[in-house]
Amino acid sequence: MPLSMVDKMIRLNLMSFTRPLNVTEFIPALSTYRVERPFSLDDFREAVGHYFNENPLFSKCYLIERQFEDPEDFPISSFQEVVLDEYLNYYDGFLLMSVTYKSNPNIQGIFTAFPMSMQDGYRCFRFQQALMSTMKTGKDQFRIAETIAELQLRTDDLGQYLPARKPFIDDDEAVRMMPWVLRETIEPTQKIGPHLDMVKEEFLRRQSGNLLVMKNASYGSSLHFGNHLMYLLVPSEVVARSSGSQIRDYYKAQAAEVEKKVAQLETPEELAAAGEAVMPGIISHPRRFGVNNYGDVSPYDGSDFSPEKGTLLKYQWHMPYAVSRGAAAEGSGMHMTFTLNGKAHHFLTQRR
Repeated sequence: MPLSMVDKMIRLNLMSFTRPLNVTEFIPALSTYRVERPFSLDDFREAVGHYFNENPLFSKCYLIERQFEDPEDFPISSFQEVVLDEYLNYYDGFLLMSVTYKSNPNIQGIFTAFPMSMQDGYRCFRFQQALMSTMKTGKDQFRIAETIAELQLRTDDLGQYLPARKPFIDDDEAVRMMPWVLRETIEPTQKIGPHLDMVKEEFLRRQSGNLLVMKNASYGSSLHFGNHLMYLLVPSEVVARSSGSQIRDYYKAQAAEVEKKVAQLETPEELAAAGEAVMPGIISHPRRFGVNNYGDVSPYDGSDFSPEKGTLLKYQWHMPYAVSRGAAAEGSGMHMTFTLNGKAHHFLTQRR
C-alpha cells in the first residue's frame, strides 16, 4: 500500500527533531473544565487505555495527580517545571496529569506533556478533549484503530522511524524557566485576513526577518496522534508589502509546493533526509516570528453531550523549549491563537 500524505507528514516530522528524543522536545498543555465532580485517577486510567488500542506511536503514559489551592497557583509560566521534574518518570511515553483545586471542586484540568516529533500541539489539544469525552461517555472517543482503517494509513513500518528516548537530562537541558514570558489576551474572533494584519503589525514592530507559519497539513483528520505540521517561511519583504489576506495566499501557495515535494518522497531514506533538513533550514533564517493558529475549536468543548459532566473553559500551552527558545532572540517571537465560542485566545511571547 502506498503512503498517503498523512502517512508521509507523520514520518517526516518523526525525522525532523533531535535524536535521541530529550526533555526539551515536550509540549506542555492544560485544558481546564467545569465539572460536576472531579474525575478520579481510575477514570483517567480507564479512559486513556483506549488511546493505546493499536496506537503505533504510544503504548504507555505516566499518570499522576496534582492539587493546587487556586488555578492561579498553576500558571502557564510553571508548566516547564512539571515537564522537567517528572521527565525521568515519563520519558519513554508521555505525561498525563489530573489537576484539581481546593478552592473549587467543580474545576478540573487535564495536563499533558507530549514529544512534539510524535504529537503536534493541535493533536495534544484533541487528545485532551477526546480523553474528557471518553470519561464522560464511558466509551472510546479516540477511535484510533477505526480512524487508521478509515484513512487507510500504513503503520506496519512506523517503528523504524521512532526516535530513541533519552533516559536522563543533561545540564544544558535542565531548563525550568523559559527565556520569555507569555502575554495572554482574549478578544472577539477575527477572520484570517484581519488576524494576520494584527500579526503583521507585531512582526514589523519587532523588526523581524521571517514569518514562520506552522500550518497543520491535515486539520480535517480525526487522527489523534502524529505531528502533521508544515513549516512555511514568509520573508520580511513579502510581509511588509502584503495585507493579511495576501500573506495567507503566499503561505498557502508555499504549502501546495511543500505537498508536491513531500508527495515525491517514497523510501525511508528519502523521508529521513528530508526530515533531517527541516530544522537546519528553519534555523538558517534568523529573526523568526512564529505563528500557530488552531482555528475554531468550539466543536470540541464538550457542550454537546452532558455538559454538566465536563465543559472546556480554557486551554493553555506553549511550544517546547527546543522549538521556542529562539523566540527570545532579538527580532524574534511567537504568536499562538485558538478560537473558542466566539472569542480568540492569543498567546504572545515577550523577552524577559
